Amino acid sequence: MENLDFALQVLVLGFLVVMVTLFGLYGILVLFNRFLYRTPSAPVEKKTALGKKPAPGKESEGEERRVVAAILAAVYQYLQTEQSHVFSGPISIAVHPSGGMAGNEWKFLGRKELLESSLELENIRRKKKLENI
Repeated sequence: MENLDFALQVLVLGFLVVMVTLFGLYGILVLFNRFLYRTPSAPVEKKTALGKKPAPGKESEGEERRVVAAILAAVYQYLQTEQSHVFSGPISIAVHPSGGMAGNEWKFLGRKELLESSLELENIRRKKKLENI
């Protein structure tokens, strides 16, 4: 009976020491958060690629065209510096959405890879189980 009383005392004392230590660490984290975290005085404004503030709604059509034109000019200039890609006339780049399963293609590929890897893992487990017998 004496050992049971001593064991319960050690259990309660250990539990209290752990709880007080965790509470102290929590207090230190709260203090650090209060002193080191600074809230921004003004919200950060987003800028477009041209360095201007975006319109409240969508980008204006003219600004969007200028950005596309700048990108096309950069690509064209890059391709002109390479001697293997010399073009005689202007180039045009068109962006079209992908066919049938636009966003679902990545889901299907990921699912297929997951199933194949789980099948491979199952085969490895079976081989190990047969080796142990």
